[in-house]
Amino acid sequence: MSTGPDGRKDRIMTENIKKESENTDVAATVPHGAKRIPTWWDIVVVLLVFVLSQGAAVALCHLFGVEGADMNAASDDDAAEAAAYVQGRYVAIMYFISMSVCLPLLWYYKGLRGWSVRLPFRAPGWASPFRLLCGYVLLWCVTIAVEPLTSKLPGNQSMLGGGGWLLVSAAILAPIFEETVFRGYIAGALRSAYGGVAAWIWSALIFGAVHVVPSVAVNAALCGLVLGFYYLRYRSLVLVILLHAMNNLTACFLRTMGLGDMTMREAVANEGLYTAIYAACVTVCVMAAARMFRLLRRVKGDNSPATE
Repeated sequence: MSTGPDGRKDRIMTENIKKESENTDVAATVPHGAKRIPTWWDIVVVLLVFVLSQGAAVALCHLFGVEGADMNAASDDDAAEAAAYVQGRYVAIMYFISMSVCLPLLWYYKGLRGWSVRLPFRAPGWASPFRLLCGYVLLWCVTIAVEPLTSKLPGNQSMLGGGGWLLVSAAILAPIFEETVFRGYIAGALRSAYGGVAAWIWSALIFGAVHVVPSVAVNAALCGLVLGFYYLRYRSLVLVILLHAMNNLTACFLRTMGLGDMTMREAVANEGLYTAIYAACVTVCVMAAARMFRLLRRVKGDNSPATE
């Protein structure tokens, strides 16, 4: 073996060639256009965009002279109906502006960060009518089961207004906007990073928290568990948007009939029958929660070797 200057040059050249070969091999193992798994910081950014878009909507409404109404200032039924109409129009316009600002920004941020999260606006499948019926019943079981708590908490939804504008905001805009953000982006990102159970629980808690009003927030968080399960299980935003819309449409109908603030206990007016209904709803909720937990434990994150 040569130990002179030429020998040292040969060894250095050989080592450089070997290093270049190793680097090439490593680069070859990284897939082209690989997607990045989201982090908690990305979830915070999504929430900030959601909140700020609503602030921007309020500011733009004020700038263009679109104002709400004082629902408590109405002196008679006609004035209350007119105020509900004005407030409903204001909420619908604000929702539309907020959605128009928020969703494009989140789509741009998703692409900028290279998320592995997809937004599956696909057909919910042949079994969707039965799934929708089961989900709809479960949402109302949840609402009835938690009613003894929410009825004692402050807050109501009268500030959403009324009339046809309430249907536009509650049954069309809110399901599309909220499901895209909280199930599509947030639950999807959490599933990708941490798996199904974490995405299911945390996305529901976040969904409840943004509703702010205590009575609404508790109900929204628990209903968020149902909506989150349906999204994580069936991977269809169309399915959860329809489910959300059905639930809100029923609530709007009850408000129109003057039953929006009536509890199940008051509606039934028979203690024995109410007890039976309440026990059945609680039983359904507990059994459903246990099954949802078992199924979502199988949904792994993208960084898990046992990805679904």
